[in-house]
Amino acid sequence: MLYDSKVSTRVSRYPNMIAWTVLSILILLPSCSARPAPRKSYTEMFKCKLNFISMDEAQKAVQLGCKQMELAPPTSRFPASFIESELFDLTNIVLFTWPVFTSENVLREDYGINRVVFDSSCRIVGLIQIEPNGPKPCLHLMEAEELEIAYNLKIYNVPWKSLPLYGYRFEDEIYLKNAVEEFVESNFRKFYHATNRKNLLSHYPIHMMNVKAGVLAQTIHLGSRGIEMSTERCRRRLIVNPNKEVIGISRKGFLGWKPLSELRSLDDAHRMKVFLEREPDIGNEPLNDINYKGVHLSAAMLKSNLQIACKVFTEKQMGANLNMGYPMLTTFETMPHKPILSWPLRMPENFVRGGISIWLVLDAECNLMGVST
Repeated sequence: MLYDSKVSTRVSRYPNMIAWTVLSILILLPSCSARPAPRKSYTEMFKCKLNFISMDEAQKAVQLGCKQMELAPPTSRFPASFIESELFDLTNIVLFTWPVFTSENVLREDYGINRVVFDSSCRIVGLIQIEPNGPKPCLHLMEAEELEIAYNLKIYNVPWKSLPLYGYRFEDEIYLKNAVEEFVESNFRKFYHATNRKNLLSHYPIHMMNVKAGVLAQTIHLGSRGIEMSTERCRRRLIVNPNKEVIGISRKGFLGWKPLSELRSLDDAHRMKVFLEREPDIGNEPLNDINYKGVHLSAAMLKSNLQIACKVFTEKQMGANLNMGYPMLTTFETMPHKPILSWPLRMPENFVRGGISIWLVLDAECNLMGVST
C-alpha cells in the first residue's frame, strides 16, 4: 500500500476544520430539505369596493371600538350608533360602528370610509362603506386556495359547495362568476378539448376530476373589456364540461397547473348566525321612544346602548374589567341611598353634536331611569 506523507501531514494539520465543516453540513441539511410552511388554505375577508379587509383586522377594529365604548369622551364621533340595521337583515335593533382599515387598526386621527359594525355583545355583524347616498354593506367572502380541502369544510354550518360562488381570484385578478358564465355562453363553440385533462385537474376535488365526457378549455386573460380570449401564450385556462358548467380557472405555475382560488359569499350564512345568537334583552322595564330637548331617541337605540352599558357594569362587578371608564356612579337628591349609574349615549356618526353629550341614567339592575346632559 502506497503512503504519501505529504498528504497525511496536510490533513493532520486541519482536523478541527474538517470536523466543523462536516458538522455544519449536517446541521444545514434539515433546513435545506425542509418543506416550506403551508399556506392557510382559506381566508375570511370583506370586500369594500377595491379594498380587501381580512376578518382578523375587522375583529381588531371591533375589539378597539368596543373598548372605546367605555373610554371615549361622550362628544366623540366614534364609537357611533348605527341605525340602518336592516342592511344586515336585522330589525328593531341599533348596532354600533368603528372605523376599520386594511391594516394597523389602532387609535388613529383619520376615519377613512370603511366601518366595522358590531352589536351590544361586541360581536361583529359586518362591514359598511360610507358613500354619498348612504352606507353600503361590504361583501363578506371566504377565499379558498386549496379546493381539495375547501370542499370538505363547513363555514358557519354551511357546506362549502352550498355557499354562493362569487368568483375566482389570483392576487389582483378577479373573475366574477356572472362574467365567466356569460363568456362561456358567448364563446362556447370556440372551446377546445383539453388533451392534458389530468394535468389541468390535478388539484381539483375528486368529483370534479371524474368528468367522463371529457373537459373543454379556453385560453383567457383579463383585458380592458373584461374576460377575453387570448391569442398569445397565456397562463390562464377556463375549464368547463360539455354541459357548459364551469369547473374552474387554472393557472400555469412552476410545477404545473393549479386552480385559482374560489371566492364564496358568506353574507347569508353569517347573518343567520348573528340572528340566531342574539342575546335576550337586559332590564325589566320595556322602553319607549324619548324626545329629549328636540332630539329623538328611539327605543331601539336606548336599548342597545343600555345593553352594552350593563354588560360593562356586570364585568366590572365581577372583576373581569378593570378599565377606569364608564359607567360612572351618579347621585340623585331624590334617591340618595340608591346606586345610580350614568353612561354616554353613543349617537349616530352624522349626528351634529355641537359639544352636547347625552347620558343614560340607569340603576344597578340595568333599568333605564331616564336621560340627562
